[in-house]
Amino acid sequence: MIRHESIEDYLTRLASGEPTPGGGATGALAVAEGVGLICMAARFSEREDLAAEGEKVIGACLRLSDADERGFAAVADAYGLPQDTPEQKEHRSAAVQDALAEAVRPPRDIVDAVAAALDLAERVLADANPHVLSDVGTALGCARAGLTAAVVTLLTDLSPLKDETLADELRAEIDRADRLTERADAMLARVRESIAG
Repeated sequence: MIRHESIEDYLTRLASGEPTPGGGATGALAVAEGVGLICMAARFSEREDLAAEGEKVIGACLRLSDADERGFAAVADAYGLPQDTPEQKEHRSAAVQDALAEAVRPPRDIVDAVAAALDLAERVLADANPHVLSDVGTALGCARAGLTAAVVTLLTDLSPLKDETLADELRAEIDRADRLTERADAMLARVRESIAG
């Protein structure tokens, strides 16, 4: 599992020619790193309560990185099924749809994690130690990277999806991620202004 790997081992696997881990898992880890910085900023600002909340989000993101890797691997396996006969084609198509329905869960949950991260960052910034503003700014960049990963992963899964109800849900999630990206950008702009004085 990703969460138990060393950073070097994970990056070696990421750079390999294997299909997993990929963008979704990386996005989840980016959010986890960002929330780690928010926790640090909270502690420097004497907000242990916010740091404790953040640690729960970090745990969720680590679980999401593993879930995304499993989900993408299942989709790849489904696409690799034989399709030489009509029966095989029908079985493969059903397997792909089932795998996609599961694979979209982690990127959707990444959007939730980022929403929680931005809420925490907002609360930390309300009374932040000025020495950690750059860390919060970096955290916002990590959160934005996680949103990018979630959106492009959802768009990729959306294309072959036949379940229109689920497809509509994914489109709504993508719109939500875009709004959160705007929020992250606005917060980062405020942080930069505060640092610049």
